[in-house]
Order: sequence, then structure tokens, then C-alpha cells
Amino acid sequence: MHAKRFLPPLLLVLGGLVTTVGAVETEQTVQHRLEVETEGGRVKLRLLVENHGETTIYVPREVAAGDELTGPRFDVREVRAGKAGQPLAYTGMMVKRAPLTAADWQAVAPHSMHMNTIDITPTYAFRKGKGSYEIRYDGPWLPDTAQLDAIRQSPAAPLRFSFTGR
Repeated sequence: MHAKRFLPPLLLVLGGLVTTVGAVETEQTVQHRLEVETEGGRVKLRLLVENHGETTIYVPREVAAGDELTGPRFDVREVRAGKAGQPLAYTGMMVKRAPLTAADWQAVAPHSMHMNTIDITPTYAFRKGKGSYEIRYDGPWLPDTAQLDAIRQSPAAPLRFSFTGR
């Protein structure tokens, strides 16, 4: 008799847990990661996009397949006393362009990873001498190129690195 009285509330609580777990799983469908290599006087940024979902997603082609930026796509800051300061000036090419179209997005298949490396040395004002930096990326992506205004974000974890500028 007691089991019947507690069963409906218990099912509601368990239903809430399943819903919560499902929401977290959905948020983890797309993951962006950053890696930095600073050899040979260059800062080479590797962007990895992981699609853990069941459908193709789309990421900006400029950072997914390009080798040169046309605007400040990353947030790069010098780190002093353990804290990230003001953003470094973007010194790279600036291209004024129309809103993105479906052709401006790179497909990433379900259950796959996509990687691209971009040399960001000439595009951000790294100071001369040894410096510590932090880089961030908002991680924009689309679930469908038929809905270009449905941009979602899966930010990459901030990454700190050292670089000696010339």
C-alpha cells in the first residue's frame, strides 16, 4: 500500500532526472577545443571541432578550413599576475562582407572530428619578448544551413600558452 502512494512522486522525480541528463547531453553534442604550438617564432592555433551528435553540424568555414583570418575570430589576451588582461589588438586582414550564406559553413559529419590549423602570429599584436597569453573561442555552429539565424555556441575552454615574440 505504501509503494502505491510513493510511486507517482518517485516517477516524477526520476522523470526530471532523465530530462536533466538529456539536456546536459544535448549541450555536449558539439565541442570545440584549442591547441597552440609556438615553435619557430610562430603561434599556430589548432581548432578541433567534435560532433558527438546524430546529425551533421556546420561551423564557420573561415576557421574550419581557411589558413588566414579576415577578422578577429578569437579573443587573445596577455596574462599578467595570473589574470588575463585586455584583448590584444587584431592586426590581420579585415574584410567587410555580407551576412554569411550556407556556402560559408563547413559540414562536420555525425560522430566525427574536424581539425584546422591557422598561423595567428601576424593577425594579433603579440608583444616582443617572452609573454604569457590566453586564447578563447566562442565556438559558433549551426544545426542546419537552412536556418542561418539559428547559430548556437559551444565555447572552447580558455587555453593559456607562452610565446616569445620577435
